[in-house]
Amino acid sequence: MPHRECFRAPPELIVSEKRQFPRLELNSTVLIAGGRRAWLCQVEDVSTGGARVVKPLDWLAQDASDEGVIRLHFIIDQDTIVSLFSRIVRDSDEHFGVRFEPGQADEVDRLLYESRFVEL
Repeated sequence: MPHRECFRAPPELIVSEKRQFPRLELNSTVLIAGGRRAWLCQVEDVSTGGARVVKPLDWLAQDASDEGVIRLHFIIDQDTIVSLFSRIVRDSDEHFGVRFEPGQADEVDRLLYESRFVEL
């Protein structure tokens, strides 16, 4: 079952957007692991489909993954880390967007649930 069908959107979602997957604002740390490197940076928002991440200063996409898939470890608090396989689908000077790989519905739902408790 696709993960977008599993999630019931909380009222905090940005409802004015007409995106397929509305975004939930999130100011949290994420550890990006790919290839032989890792980066610690900020995630700005998440949805059932993916996330928008602040690009690390020393970021080079080709260092992240040979196959295009990276692992994001969302650090919600000291006891809660949610890990998801993702693929970079948008790239700009300051941010990049990722799409969560299929087959991770439970973890995506957990990320969205836990994100509701993070202070902005």
